[in-house]
Amino acid sequence: MFDIGWTELMVIACVAIIVVGPKDLPRMLRTLGQTLGKMRRMSREFQSTFNDALREAEQQADIADMKKQVEDAANFNPLGDLKKSIEEDAAQKASRPMTTKPASASAEKAPEKPDPAETDGSSAEAPPAVAQAETASSPAKKPVTEDVKA
Repeated sequence: MFDIGWTELMVIACVAIIVVGPKDLPRMLRTLGQTLGKMRRMSREFQSTFNDALREAEQQADIADMKKQVEDAANFNPLGDLKKSIEEDAAQKASRPMTTKPASASAEKAPEKPDPAETDGSSAEAPPAVAQAETASSPAKKPVTEDVKA
């Protein structure tokens, strides 16, 4: 950590023996160890207090999120939401002017094309109004193509 080698430690030990003296050196080292232990305990206590405060803040945030979810669930009204969406759709349809008839309405009102076998031969083709109604009600058919592998 401090990049102190054995030679530096030997120099520090020699200076401590000379300055403090050999009789008081063990008492000084014991006091130094106790002081370092107290500092470590204080730092651990501070860190644990900080972590507890952080956990409590996270729990408060989680509790607030849960409260919001419960309130949203309590306000859940599927029938009311469905009625509201139907009313909105009806209001939009009423505000839009209807220029053309929907394809499904023209298909319901158009008479069916007579079968050639059932007709007495007097009319070989369907009247033009019926042909136009059928083409308007049926979607454009796309030709079916097959992929040919060579």
